[in-house]
Amino acid sequence: MIKELTFPVIHMNGSDEESLRRRYNDLFCAVSNAQAKLLDVDFHQRDYYPLGEEAWQKAYSERIEVCEAMNKVYQYAASHMHRLGAKAGSTILAENEARSRIAR
Repeated sequence: MIKELTFPVIHMNGSDEESLRRRYNDLFCAVSNAQAKLLDVDFHQRDYYPLGEEAWQKAYSERIEVCEAMNKVYQYAASHMHRLGAKAGSTILAENEARSRIAR
């Protein structure tokens, strides 16, 4: 994970604050939905055993890697929303943090 994020600075020549809030909220919602959809996908060892003994462990490791990558995007968007004071996703933020922890 990135140790310390660099956040945008709102200033006269920069991006509009509301636009930044909206776009980080959109990103947050999209990754939250993607995390939920990934958890909805059937993922069971029975679908991998025909590929050999190591297939399930490989598929499981790959899935964990994807979940971790999605969680990084989730944390990135949530941190930016928090810094920008975005309120639209705040309810979603609380609901999806638990979902994110399950995916880890």
